[in-house]
Amino acid sequence: MDTGKQINAMVVVLLLTVIAVGFYALFDPFRADKAEDDQLAMSAERGAHTFALNCRLCHGDRGEGGVDGGRLPAAPGLDRPDLQGIDMGTFSFAAFDENFLMIMNTITCGRAGTAMPTWGRVHGGTLSGEQIRQLTVVIAGGNLGADPLREGGFWDDVQQQADEIDAETTSHSTLQMPGGALNSTATELTLSNAAPMSAEQFIRIDDERMRIVEVPSTGQRLVKEVGRVPDELFVSGADGIAIGDIIRVDAELLEVTGLRADGDFSIALDAPIGSTDVVISVDNPTFFMAGYVVHAGSEQIEIQGAVDTGQVLAITTGRAQTTISVSGSLGIEVGARIRMGAELLEVLSIEPATVTLERGADDLDGNGTEAAGHTSGARILKLVGEPEEDEEPEDPDTGQTLLETLSATATTAVVSGITGISSGDTYQVGSELVRVTETQPAVLRVERGVGGTDRGEHSRRVSIFDDNFLSVERGVLGTSASPHDAGTDLLFDVIEVEREVQDTTVADHTKNAELFLGHVVIVERGVLNSEAVEHENGTLVMDFPAPPDPDAVAITGATCGQNPPIVSEPTEGPGATPRDDAEQAAVSLLEFEVIVDRVSVPGEPVDFTVTNDGTIIHNFRVVATDLAPDALPVDGPVVDESQFDEVGGFESPLQSGETLVVNEDLAPGSYVLFCNIPTHYGLGMFTSFEVTGP
Repeated sequence: MDTGKQINAMVVVLLLTVIAVGFYALFDPFRADKAEDDQLAMSAERGAHTFALNCRLCHGDRGEGGVDGGRLPAAPGLDRPDLQGIDMGTFSFAAFDENFLMIMNTITCGRAGTAMPTWGRVHGGTLSGEQIRQLTVVIAGGNLGADPLREGGFWDDVQQQADEIDAETTSHSTLQMPGGALNSTATELTLSNAAPMSAEQFIRIDDERMRIVEVPSTGQRLVKEVGRVPDELFVSGADGIAIGDIIRVDAELLEVTGLRADGDFSIALDAPIGSTDVVISVDNPTFFMAGYVVHAGSEQIEIQGAVDTGQVLAITTGRAQTTISVSGSLGIEVGARIRMGAELLEVLSIEPATVTLERGADDLDGNGTEAAGHTSGARILKLVGEPEEDEEPEDPDTGQTLLETLSATATTAVVSGITGISSGDTYQVGSELVRVTETQPAVLRVERGVGGTDRGEHSRRVSIFDDNFLSVERGVLGTSASPHDAGTDLLFDVIEVEREVQDTTVADHTKNAELFLGHVVIVERGVLNSEAVEHENGTLVMDFPAPPDPDAVAITGATCGQNPPIVSEPTEGPGATPRDDAEQAAVSLLEFEVIVDRVSVPGEPVDFTVTNDGTIIHNFRVVATDLAPDALPVDGPVVDESQFDEVGGFESPLQSGETLVVNEDLAPGSYVLFCNIPTHYGLGMFTSFEVTGP
C-alpha cells in the first residue's frame, strides 16, 4: 500500500473514532440517568416490601394513617406532602433533604413516648441501614414515585406488595356469590376457597374490610380417615346434610350424591339396654367422641361421652403394676371395672384417700375456731378472702367431701379425693377451719388387662372411666327409644360423594376432620373505618392482618438521646375560664399540626381554648418571637425554651379529647404557638399568631 492510501485510511479511522466518542458523550448522560432511575426503582421496590411486612400494620396499607387505614389509631399518616418536601404546594430541595433525614432518623431511633419502636439494627431493632434508606425512599417519594406520569407512585408499589401477601394468605380466594355479586347488605359470602378462613379473622374486598363472624359447619365430622380414592365418607351423623349439597373437608369440595345408614365398624352393644337407659356399654368405647350419632335398629342414639368416675391417676403407672394411686375413690367400688385409655382393670381392693389436719385453725382475721365432730358427706370448702374490686369471687368448693365421720380429736380424715386440696392451705368443714399438712391419694389393687384388653402404660392425671360405659341421648332425630340386645350392631351414617368438585384437589383427610358447608363464611360488613359496598364475583378476597390493640402496644422509652415525655395525671377540667374582656381563639392540636381559628387578634388579653383533637398527648406553648415558626431554636427533639424570656401556655400533657382554657396577656407583636412534646415540633406542630394591639 502506498503512503497516500495509508494516510487516507488513518484519517478515516480517526474520523470514526471521533464520531464514536461523540456519540458516547451524547448518550452517556442518558445511560447514567437510566441507571439512576433503575437504582431508585429497585430501592422503592425493596422499601415497599419492607413497609408491607413491618409498617402497614400500624400506618395502613399505603401509609394513609392508622385511622383511615383501619389500623393503630395513634399512627400518623405518612402520605403527606410535608414529608415529600412540599410546602403550600411548592417543592423545595432543602425541605426534601431535611425531611429525608428526619424520616431516616425516626425509623432508626423510634419516637420516645409513642408507640413508634426503634427499628435501627444499631440500636437493637431489626432493620439494616440500607433497609431504612429504602423505606425512606418510599415515604419521601410518596405519591410521585419513579415515574412522574404514573399516578399513585410508590404507595401503589406498597399496596401491590400488601395485596400479594394478603392474597397468598387466603390462597387467592375470590368472591363467588350465587347471584353474581355481593350487595352492600349481605353478610353471607360464598367464596372459591374458604379453607384459610377462620372466625374473628379480618378480610378485605377492594377497600372494604370485614370481620368473619362464623365459618358455618355442618356439625358433623369424619369418623374414619379418607384417602384420595374412596367416594364415600363415614361420618358422625347426617343431620343437616342433603343430597345435592356442596360440602367441604379441609380445602376439598365434595358434592353429596347419596346418604346411607350402614356404616359398619364391627362395634356392638356388649350388654342389653332398655328403652329408658341413658348409659350403654359397648365393646369399643375408645372409638367414640361426643356428638357421634349411631343407628341401633331403627333408633338413633347420640353419644354424650364416656362415663367418668371423676378421678384421675395420681402417679404414672407402668404395664406390670397391680397397685395404682388415684386421686380418690368416690365413684369406684370393689369388684367394678375401670378403664384407662383402652385398658380395662378390675378393682380388687381400695384404700381411700386421706388428709392429715391441724384442727381448729385461725380464720383470715387471726381468730381461732373450735374443733368439732363432722359427719360423713360433709363438704370441704377452701378458705378464700374477699375479692378485689372488679374481680370475680373465687369458688370455695373443692368438690370433695368426708367419706367417714370425723371426730373432734381426729387428725386424719378419710376424703372422697384430694383433687383441689393442697398441703399448707386452710379449709372449712362445717363451722370449723382445718389446715391440711399432708395429702395421701387413694390406692387401688387391680387386675390388669381385663376382657382381653392390652396392658398399657398410663401417665399421671389420665382420666379414669367407669368400665365401657357411655352416656347417651336416646331416640334422637325423630326416632323412638327401644330395647336392644347385647350384640346389637351400632352403625354409622355414610355420605356418598363426588370428588374434585370445582377443580379442588382431592386429598387425604384424617378422622374427626370437620365437614363445612361449601365455601360459605358469615361476616360483619364495613368494619375498621370502611364502608360496605357492592362487589362483583371474581374479586379477590384477601386477608387483612388484625390491627394492633391500642391498649397492648408498647410505648417506646428513651432512645438515641430522646427522653419520653413526663406523663402526668389527666387534666382535670378547664385550667381557667374565658374572660369577658379578652379576645377568644380556639386551638386544635392534631398529629401533627396546630390549627387556630384566628391568625391575629387585637388587644392584650387573649384566651386560648385548646382542644387535643388528636389521638396522642400534646401540650401547648406560646412564645413571643420574630423568628419564622419553623426556625425556633431546638435542643434535640424539643424547642429550647430557655432561649426565650417568657413562655406561655401549659407544659403538662393534654390527653386526647380534653380541652383546656389558657388566659394570656400578650403584648402586641408576633408569636409562635407550638407543641413541645419531644419530636412534635419537628413534625410540624407550630403556627404563627399576631397580636395587633388595642
